[in-house]
Amino acid sequence: MPIGPAAKPVRSMLHASVTSLPSSIRNIVQMSPIHLLFGVLSITATLHAEDLTPTNPAADAGTYISGSLEVAPFVPPAPVEPKRPLTDAVVTTVLVDKDQKTTILQRGQASMAPDWIVPQPTLDTPPIQSTFPTRQIVTIQMGATVYNHRVSVVHWQHPVSKKPYEAVIGFDLGLIAPINSFIRDGVTHHTIILTSNTDTNSPSVKRAAAHGHPIEVPEIEPDAYRITRGDQDDSVGLAPLLALYELYLTEKPRLEKLRDDLAVRNAEAKAWADAHPTPPETPVFWFKPHRNSRYLTDQDKANQRQAAEERAQQEEAEQP
Repeated sequence: MPIGPAAKPVRSMLHASVTSLPSSIRNIVQMSPIHLLFGVLSITATLHAEDLTPTNPAADAGTYISGSLEVAPFVPPAPVEPKRPLTDAVVTTVLVDKDQKTTILQRGQASMAPDWIVPQPTLDTPPIQSTFPTRQIVTIQMGATVYNHRVSVVHWQHPVSKKPYEAVIGFDLGLIAPINSFIRDGVTHHTIILTSNTDTNSPSVKRAAAHGHPIEVPEIEPDAYRITRGDQDDSVGLAPLLALYELYLTEKPRLEKLRDDLAVRNAEAKAWADAHPTPPETPVFWFKPHRNSRYLTDQDKANQRQAAEERAQQEEAEQP
């Protein structure tokens, strides 16, 4: 198994893992449900095949990521108008919890609004014909524990046998986390990546080390990888890692710029939030009883019938 940047072997192995599968195995991959297991040390990765997705001309231009990775500038959010208590409430209940936080619950006057009508599909609507060529879709789900944004211990599963795999890679897998999809060799790859970074210089990590629980960071060369669990000769099992590895090698400058731009925008957003703390307010929840509600009085029901008759007359008058 090669270690470090090996573009051609990686490409050939990954291509073989997709195209050389027997039809029975491809069907299994297609029909298997994908389950994302949330956890730092045991997040899985699977591949799933589907059809009907748009083509991506950018894939033929030497890039795997379609579109721009430009980060939009931070824009302060518009102020939210707080929900005011009803002035004509029928019943008002004030709740105070053990922390002395107040919540107001109100029942207002009966609603005169019409019932919601779910539109029914018309029979004369022609079916939508897709003009996009069919293409296989692969979904990669992977989790990683990252150390100092430099080394990642990644975990995934074999796409067919579900056996666990693990590898150490010499870069931060979080660089790829913002990327939702990319195209390689005519195959669309959707990515779901969860990472957590551990700063070995943080006070909590140092305290743990002082009490006999040090964190051991695996040693590896930058931009290299090493398989630590799983069959190193199984190209299908290695396909999820190798797809992301080649994406990283190809798009490294763009991914690093995206990381830096996101850090700047997040810092601006945090500075604004710190300067504009949300003032405490009393939550208000209110509802207006509708038709068939047990809270309706006889007069409410009569008013609702009258409102419905007036709407029907108005709709009849508006018809040509």
